[in-house]
Amino acid sequence: MDVLGSVTDPRGLQVVLLASAWEHIQQRPGRGMVRLEHVLETIEDPLLIAQDRNFPTRECYYRAASELGLPVSAYLKVVVERGWHPARVVTAYPVDRPHRSEVLVWRREQ
Repeated sequence: MDVLGSVTDPRGLQVVLLASAWEHIQQRPGRGMVRLEHVLETIEDPLLIAQDRNFPTRECYYRAASELGLPVSAYLKVVVERGWHPARVVTAYPVDRPHRSEVLVWRREQ
């Protein structure tokens, strides 16, 4: 298990980014501009966290792309699997908006 980074989310959950997940992220089309630090920063300081609509043990972390200096889409979405200890990043990719059917779990105070 090759850990590339480890961070704590605003609720105190430790999350790791494994080399295998990072390779998956980088191999997908359109994700070449997403950097490792973008993924970790999104977990540390998300705009919001939502329950994944398909997997009950996963949560989706969103951060405004402009906060990360990304020139595309509106948000970076980072999917985290909570079923492991510590929790693990599954994937990350730019999106236009949070998915409507995801249930809000946490929101950053303005």
